[in-house]
Amino acid sequence: MASDKHINSVIVVGGGSSGTSIAYNLANRGKKVKLIERGNIASGNTGKSSALVRTHYSNELISSLALYSIREFMNFGNTGYSGFTKTGMVFPFNGSNALEASKNFKMLKSLGINEKEISLKEVKEFFPDISTEGYDYILYEPDSGYADPVATSNAYASAAKNLGAEIVTGKSVKTVSSDNGMAHVETYNGEKFSADAIVLATNTWTNDLLQRSGVSSADLLPIYASVHDTIYLRRPEEYTGIKPTLWDPQNSSYYKMEGASITAIGSLDPAIDTREFDPDGDIENHITDEYIEQYLGKLTDRLPGMANASVISTVSGLYDMSPDGQAIIDSLSGIGLDNVYVCAGLSGHGFKLSPAYGRIVADMLTVNEPEKALFDWRNFSASRFKSKKPIKSMYSGIGTIY
Repeated sequence: MASDKHINSVIVVGGGSSGTSIAYNLANRGKKVKLIERGNIASGNTGKSSALVRTHYSNELISSLALYSIREFMNFGNTGYSGFTKTGMVFPFNGSNALEASKNFKMLKSLGINEKEISLKEVKEFFPDISTEGYDYILYEPDSGYADPVATSNAYASAAKNLGAEIVTGKSVKTVSSDNGMAHVETYNGEKFSADAIVLATNTWTNDLLQRSGVSSADLLPIYASVHDTIYLRRPEEYTGIKPTLWDPQNSSYYKMEGASITAIGSLDPAIDTREFDPDGDIENHITDEYIEQYLGKLTDRLPGMANASVISTVSGLYDMSPDGQAIIDSLSGIGLDNVYVCAGLSGHGFKLSPAYGRIVADMLTVNEPEKALFDWRNFSASRFKSKKPIKSMYSGIGTIY
């Protein structure tokens, strides 16, 4: 692995939450950083994120990343404005997942995560009219909440700029290449830039860029795009006030309580994760009336008092899915792109784990020995899929909760 003294300049391609976090973390280590974004900062899928911030995962490694990230969000004032709002989250389980969740609870507590077991009575204190059918075991995270993905990304970009980074927007990268120990990008308008290393934080468009750069189809990363729809509602007056986000795995849904009067409905249906979508397809008209009706029904089955909520808007965004639903953070030297690295396949965790991803990539480029890094980046190598060593989840049938 390249050492700190060998990498002094880095080009980051992609200005979403992960790309800007990477740029900030590298600039904070004194590296000469240029970030190139084809639109505006957070104008891609980051800006469509429901932006939940939580620590409940069923894998110890990912939970550690989540704990690091939420601590960063809770102290983000040192970097800028993230809009982090602590509301808490409720995680109910039933059947075999209830048993796994009780085991998982012990692991989360051992990491220092603030989570506790709560009763049906305590759930009803948050949601007096809630139907608790199927609730065998319930966990509550007081510190979880949500943030503003656009504000967070711009804060990272501004902080990186204040540390000397160059933030370039409105330029689309056509190809990446490497030779003679250097890495290069060429934009569609013919501009060429070189650095000691390039990091691709290019989400669902990663393989398109690799193909344009001469990578064969057989060597592309195991990443595909899936569409995730979010429905935004205005709550009835009797349901206003600050409330925790409610996960509803039995109905394959979650309900984000935003501010005092907005609720966002998202899907936890694992079937959605497996449906591939053209990343350049017509996503604006993806959501249907039938989908809205279906998920409103799920909401009111669980929270009858929301029956009179009114639809404000819908948002469709893309997840860059990997086979195990976790990030690929790796060097691309094995596919002919020396000095080019990737952070993609984030699978719906990109925003909430962006502080940790920035730290991991910065370590990958500046720390000689991975076992001495805060997080060993080798855990996220693409080779884990060929060696059949995926990052595993305890739960089954709960989509992107992992």
